[in-house]
Amino acid sequence: MNDNKGPIIVVADDDRDIRDLIKMQLSRHGFDVHITDNGETALELIIEHQPVVALLDIMMPNLSGIEVARRIRENPATSTVEIMLISARSSGPIDADLDGIDIADYITKPFSPHDLVQRINNVINREKRDC
Repeated sequence: MNDNKGPIIVVADDDRDIRDLIKMQLSRHGFDVHITDNGETALELIIEHQPVVALLDIMMPNLSGIEVARRIRENPATSTVEIMLISARSSGPIDADLDGIDIADYITKPFSPHDLVQRINNVINREKRDC
């Protein structure tokens, strides 16, 4: 068994099937994936594990993905985590909801698992180039 874990990803989505699909797909591609079904636990996982990417559903119980993103950016310990939002909301801009929060990518449901992995890799590679 390989003890070297890949890049850490925190996934927060209140839909169990989507969480399980994302975890399975990302794990298959070498990511160390931590999942939760709500925004409060997502923040705890992000602080604890310092992921390279936080993949957040916009509509979740307790805290929305947008509120989690806002708190990630406000906390110096997590402010460099790349944020990707996922949502079933395909119409209408979300820019007004973001109010200047830096988001690396926005994915609408349904999405291709292959496309998700590719987009996460693009975000990680872009972040590496910017360093």
